[in-house]
Amino acid sequence: MYAMENVITQQAAAISPQLLTVLEQKLTMDRETISLCLNGMAALILQNTRDYLHRNDNSLRLRKLARHTPSFESGFLDEALSKFSPALLTMVLGHKLKNLTQLFMSFYALEKTRVERLFSVASAMVFGLLGQYLRQRSMQSPSLKGWLDWQLPQIAAAQPTAVLNQLPALIPADPAVSRTGSLVPPKRRIWPWLMLVLLLLVSLLFSLRGFSVLQPMQTNGKSDVTYRRLADGKQLLLSQRCVENLLITYIESNAPTSEKRWFTLDRLRFDTNRTELTPASQEQLRNIVDILRAYPNVEIRLGGYTDKSGNEQMDQRLSQDRADAVRMALVKMGIGESRITSEGYGSAYPLVPSDSEANRAKNRRIDLRVVEK
Repeated sequence: MYAMENVITQQAAAISPQLLTVLEQKLTMDRETISLCLNGMAALILQNTRDYLHRNDNSLRLRKLARHTPSFESGFLDEALSKFSPALLTMVLGHKLKNLTQLFMSFYALEKTRVERLFSVASAMVFGLLGQYLRQRSMQSPSLKGWLDWQLPQIAAAQPTAVLNQLPALIPADPAVSRTGSLVPPKRRIWPWLMLVLLLLVSLLFSLRGFSVLQPMQTNGKSDVTYRRLADGKQLLLSQRCVENLLITYIESNAPTSEKRWFTLDRLRFDTNRTELTPASQEQLRNIVDILRAYPNVEIRLGGYTDKSGNEQMDQRLSQDRADAVRMALVKMGIGESRITSEGYGSAYPLVPSDSEANRAKNRRIDLRVVEK
């Protein structure tokens, strides 16, 4: 079985004094800034490569390109410096590469070309190491995805948090949401307060029955989508008022867990009398997986509900099957079984009257409660 050192250790060792001396001369930068940039960029590339492997079931092209990437040597430096955004770097970072370049430019007061060249060098170093692992691993060794998962704590700890903390200032946020994710009064808009009062009244009604359902608020034609950074450095593109954002804010807060605090996963949908999630449910399901990965101490309970179109015994069984189906989907996507429990509640606690197909679809749902955080 091929054994390899921690990839962060290997990457740091590749930034040798000799390499720093050459880069110092070629980029006319101080070596300390070069070292900080390369280490931070390499950690970001590793994190996003790991995320890419989890998002894409068929990652053959990435693994093929990485396998043919030679181990980084000083002789490749001129090529790396002259070729910004090679295929693998573009593949794993995508549109985030532009934003990350701006963040490093701002934090270290560097010109764009210097940051781009450093990203190319970091890319050559990282994918050289991943290529070495792929070429030398045995059949008993973990897959590339499994190997990076095993090292996730070290990769997350190496993220350039000081650089990334500039993100709210560089990516416009909705004026109605503070940088901490807490709602603050919107300017010159009165009707959202009326909706908030209505939401509180509905939550109070459900709390009297043993549940408090948090629903994402809707905007009126104005986009409030922005990036939300998780504890492991991963960023999700979310509406500020979507249920995932509310869930993250709650997990990160000091608020104690409560049996009455439930979050409705409003985009997990089922057809009538079916336990399979609809294809449109996959986006929110992936978001929940990313959140649970970022906060490994969190344990959750899933509650399944039906639309009262059958008898109570059938509804109870169907709701349990739906909750179990979502639990198994999360487990198959890498979340530990011990972190998730599930229970069916039949047609109890409907969100809306089941008097139309649209309303019945809303009542066929899954709610989530944080048990531990």
